Amino acid sequence: MDNTVPTIIGASWSSYTRTICMALIYLGVPFRLQHAYPHSKLAYAHHPFGRIPTLIHGTHRVFETMAIREYIDTVFSSQLTPNDLETRVKMAQWISALNDYVFHYVVEGVCRRRLLSEAAGKSQDEITKLLVRPIKRAKPIIAELEAMTPDDGDYLCGQQLTWADLFVYPALAVIFALPEASIFMEIAPKLSTWTRKFEKRKEAIETFKGTIADDRNAMAKL
Repeated sequence: MDNTVPTIIGASWSSYTRTICMALIYLGVPFRLQHAYPHSKLAYAHHPFGRIPTLIHGTHRVFETMAIREYIDTVFSSQLTPNDLETRVKMAQWISALNDYVFHYVVEGVCRRRLLSEAAGKSQDEITKLLVRPIKRAKPIIAELEAMTPDDGDYLCGQQLTWADLFVYPALAVIFALPEASIFMEIAPKLSTWTRKFEKRKEAIETFKGTIADDRNAMAKL
């Protein structure tokens, strides 16, 4: 294995960057985080589409989070990928649901729209009206995640931490940091409880600084 310390090109507030950083922390792999905004010069220098994150490890440049996950599993440790087929399939379903539905309809559709509206100086009433339809689309998706969530336990699938937990948590941390959180918590109490438990983990604590939740906490204290 290349003993070079890997560098993550990404941003603290990026859900996918946080996923990779949490994985490396859990696996005990030292790394550097080099901050880059999506579509910045630095992002394009390492990713053909200017997205984040990218992992640099020796002569290897790996972009796209799923590819980085595969690289980490192969080069560092596959501990986050279950050995048994049933749990591995459940993990893949969670990750796919996040990538295909949660990120598009909830993170982008609701959360990002709120943040951009706030940055544009829109009033709370204006934002509430703007989010009516996106929230209507997002609620069934969160309800399906709730149905997938086990009734008890610390993990989304199986009896150990998997990539599913590390992919899903950062997105939920954003969703539950915004005023719309109460809407989603009401229809997803198990998922909300799991998120609150997970945020106490070392991986979540050490990657909290610079996240959207961190920024909003700081703003609330002003």
